Amino acid sequence: MTDAPMTGVFASVDQVPTDAAVIVPLFEGESVEEIEGALTIGGECLAAAVERGAVRAGRFQQAIFHAHGGRPALLVIGAGPAADCDAYGLKQVFQAASRTLTGSRYSHLAYLERVPVDAETFAMAAAEGAVLGAYNEGLKKSSGSESLRSLERVSIVRSTPAGRLEEQIRAGVTIGEAANLARDLVNLPPNELTPIRLAHCAAELARDVGFSVDVLEEDAIRRLGMGALLAVAAGSDQPPRVVVMRYGELDSPVRLALVGKGLTFDSGGLAVKTLEGMSAMKADMSGAAAVLGAMVAVARLGIRGVSVTGYFGATENMSGGSAMRPGDVVTAFNGETIEILNTDCEGRLVLADLLSYAVHQGATHVVDIATLTGGATVALGSATSLAAGKPSWWVHRVVRAAERGLERAWPMPLYPEYRRAMDSTVADIKNTGGRPASPLTATAFLSDFAADARWAHLDIAGTAFGDAEPYRPKGATGVGVGTLVSLVQDLFEHGGDDPLVEGAVDASSGRSVPTAGDVQVQRVRRAVDDTAGRNSPPSTRREGMRESTTDG
Repeated sequence: MTDAPMTGVFASVDQVPTDAAVIVPLFEGESVEEIEGALTIGGECLAAAVERGAVRAGRFQQAIFHAHGGRPALLVIGAGPAADCDAYGLKQVFQAASRTLTGSRYSHLAYLERVPVDAETFAMAAAEGAVLGAYNEGLKKSSGSESLRSLERVSIVRSTPAGRLEEQIRAGVTIGEAANLARDLVNLPPNELTPIRLAHCAAELARDVGFSVDVLEEDAIRRLGMGALLAVAAGSDQPPRVVVMRYGELDSPVRLALVGKGLTFDSGGLAVKTLEGMSAMKADMSGAAAVLGAMVAVARLGIRGVSVTGYFGATENMSGGSAMRPGDVVTAFNGETIEILNTDCEGRLVLADLLSYAVHQGATHVVDIATLTGGATVALGSATSLAAGKPSWWVHRVVRAAERGLERAWPMPLYPEYRRAMDSTVADIKNTGGRPASPLTATAFLSDFAADARWAHLDIAGTAFGDAEPYRPKGATGVGVGTLVSLVQDLFEHGGDDPLVEGAVDASSGRSVPTAGDVQVQRVRRAVDDTAGRNSPPSTRREGMRESTTDG
């Protein structure tokens, strides 16, 4: 990874160096001339541009005034209606500004703080947006390196001091860089980023950043009994790898497992995808990239008092002579048998082994993240990731972590009917429930392998990879890194209990968490979870697995 940009805070625009560019967000209904500091920089050029209508507040509309007269450059960028601009939208606006300015060779960006979010959130959004906007997407271009973006410093202009402002700027830079790392991995061509290469990248980053890593080769995977993952890998000449990354206090009572899907290429297997459906399947390891990026960010931020273990299974899904077939039955790590009806429903097979292995290793809280179903994109488009799991309070906590991490996740239900749709006549479970509610039947499939852990599933099929937008190029987005890092920080600050339970304690302060009338809501949630539990398959096979695999 390259050196991180420097950070800083200026009390006024007069302090901003002349080689920098100042970014001013403009909301609908405002006049830029009324914004303190804007005319100081823009001067007569800005006044003339306003007079001829060249400065507009429409979202992502931009007017740039290059450095002149000993003043820094100025970029006025439309942010749309103030009421619609939350922290997530603000990050996108700042990302678009960075994309413009770093493309114009400005390497020091200073954001004028003046919007209706708190100062620390503004600082995080500005810093992360600056780094994401400076992303260079042309990884494999043989020429044109002279157009590469460079970001050397990110600053905030704020007239009054704020306690953790510079700390939040540094955190935003760190998370943005980790997301860009994930984007690099996803954007690499699949003939380069093989399962072995992805595992090697994890090992190198672990050494450089400061967390431990174990890479399990095919023989070790077979000895562990990960038959579902091996079934997916059987059709490829590329051998699979399982990567286990550990950070923090491993004896912590709260042990978080982050589990990523790592399909470095997915052809669909014998249920081969169309050309259109296959063209972006190098992105099918976006979940693994998010987990790896999050581990890097958590280690770089030095978050203490937590135990975080990242898992991903790296493989390809191809259609070679040994490929799995519809009708095959395989045995997962936890002893459950799986009937394979659709070879293009392979990601859940990989996750099945990893989830049950993570729980077997002692995880108390689990989040898996995967480009799992096209149905998630049909349901929610590219605006948000899908969240589901059990118990519901843990899912909602992950959703709130996404919001704090300047991302989005939308909670969906996990009704007993979704699990019943996965019943098989010949095995314990089948790997597809058909088209109806496909993201949720897929989640119900995974619930068997999460056992009794607090577990949430994030389907990022619609958000991990996309077309060009004003704030990003076509390709990987790095989604998930912000959510996972935010969740780790939340567990450090508040512990792993349900915050709505009466008597729950804030781990950072030792004070009871106020319920504010939410106890009844919690009772309803628990009633739903208990109903789901009564309709779930018995756990005897899992318990037997624990006794028989203690040596693995």
